[in-house]
Amino acid sequence: MAGCARPTAPVPVVVLEATHIHHGMGQEAERLLVRLTEDGKIEWDEWKAFPASERHTGSVSANVVSEVQHALNTVDQSLFRSQLGPYYVYIDTSDELQVRMKTKTGPVEFRLINPWSHWRPLKPMPTDVRIVFCEIDSLYAKNANHAVDETCKANDSPR
Repeated sequence: MAGCARPTAPVPVVVLEATHIHHGMGQEAERLLVRLTEDGKIEWDEWKAFPASERHTGSVSANVVSEVQHALNTVDQSLFRSQLGPYYVYIDTSDELQVRMKTKTGPVEFRLINPWSHWRPLKPMPTDVRIVFCEIDSLYAKNANHAVDETCKANDSPR
């Protein structure tokens, strides 16, 4: 029928999204580290010829989505100011994660500065902040076939 609008599929709700911005040596590069939606779709970018990246898409089980959402719902959201860190000393560079997450009380957005354990620590990452960081890092590591950061290998880290 001419003139009839097709019903559009609802856009899946983003459960967790993190964009990685790398600053240093006269360059800045940005990539999607991970985006997980309620329907189990997961997206991430991998660096190619730096600073270029390539988008990948996959899926995770409903159980994984549920576990991630549960972890996000249990953290103390009062800890998440607009900027957190830096947690590690970096030399000539810095990394930033722009995080957006869905929680039982609504969306939360913040930036993590130097969250990866490349150099010596400046200060400890609060437990609830580390839980969110490790959910992000673990999702990326499992889907992009990368090692999990040392920060997330502790006995009390998520999954």
